[in-house]
Amino acid sequence: MAESTRSKTSLEHMEEATTKLASNQLHTTTNFDELLQCITALETNYQNPPTPSSSSANPQPSSPHPSLPRMKLEVPRFDGSNPSGWTFKISQFFDYHATPEPDRLVIASFTMEGPALAWFQWLTRNGQISSWSALLHALEAQFSPSQYKDSTRSCAN
Repeated sequence: MAESTRSKTSLEHMEEATTKLASNQLHTTTNFDELLQCITALETNYQNPPTPSSSSANPQPSSPHPSLPRMKLEVPRFDGSNPSGWTFKISQFFDYHATPEPDRLVIASFTMEGPALAWFQWLTRNGQISSWSALLHALEAQFSPSQYKDSTRSCAN
């Protein structure tokens, strides 16, 4: 009889444990489903962002890579040194942000420092820059090292 009581108690414990386990499984599944719904909603909102209202003062340009989040990138500065490096970096920056051609000159003016800024101001005041490509050509001519030997330097070191 003691054996029968022990089996009954053990069976009741197993049934309780099974009921708790099933309840926990249902709770976990419900939480997982809710989380999945939230992720789906976020993906939908990210892929179809709300259009900026007409009252928006500063709309963001659309990403050239809609599946990737927008990164805030720092605009490369230019002081006259390494013109080819700056040209590459600023071109990559503009391409990433899909910057329209006419805006590139204005934005580039904010990146200029030191001798490059003085040169850029002179070109602007004298109407020497008409386009982004014209700026790149002028910059290359002004700041790139010359391939010709400098006759003012002595041959002795």
